[in-house]
Amino acid sequence: MRMKGLVFLLLIGISVLSCEQSIEWNGSDVSGMLPDLEFTLTGTDGQPVNAEDLRGKPVLLFFGFTNCPDTCPTTLTQLSIARKKLGDDANKLQIALVSVDPDRDTPEVMHRYTASFGPWLLGLTGSPEALESLRKTYGVYAAMESSDSKGNYNVMHNAVVFAFDSDGRLRVLIKDVSNSDAVVSDLRNLIKL
Repeated sequence: MRMKGLVFLLLIGISVLSCEQSIEWNGSDVSGMLPDLEFTLTGTDGQPVNAEDLRGKPVLLFFGFTNCPDTCPTTLTQLSIARKKLGDDANKLQIALVSVDPDRDTPEVMHRYTASFGPWLLGLTGSPEALESLRKTYGVYAAMESSDSKGNYNVMHNAVVFAFDSDGRLRVLIKDVSNSDAVVSDLRNLIKL
């Protein structure tokens, strides 16, 4: 009788495992490879925002800055296009721009910049230490180039979108946002999880 019970439990376990479907991501599947999303930063209203505040929806994090001449506005525009293609499902996810330039990206500056894309874009800034800690967690490169005689400078940074599921687990890296159909497919997968 004991053996039959053990076999029965084994068969149930196998059937449960076979019911799990693997997800076909267009981006790079990094499920389980990096820590869950944890941070406390500053929102555009000057109030603290932490990762727990964003739980319940998939979150896309893009590290950039408001003075970025091309990569950031292009990436955010492409994400806006993907949102439009999602239709009503777009409201089931949160997209956030995390500053790599805290000296210039104050909450007020982030507010003006993110508002130009729409209310769907959350701007996050904070202390250099808090931002650097989050960047290090996910291996995000950011380095200020030398400034010109007027004090203007550029910040070199990765152009990857980090896609977290609704529980804050990093699932996929989206490296190419120009293929909006592929991005939309990945976002639909995230929403279904």
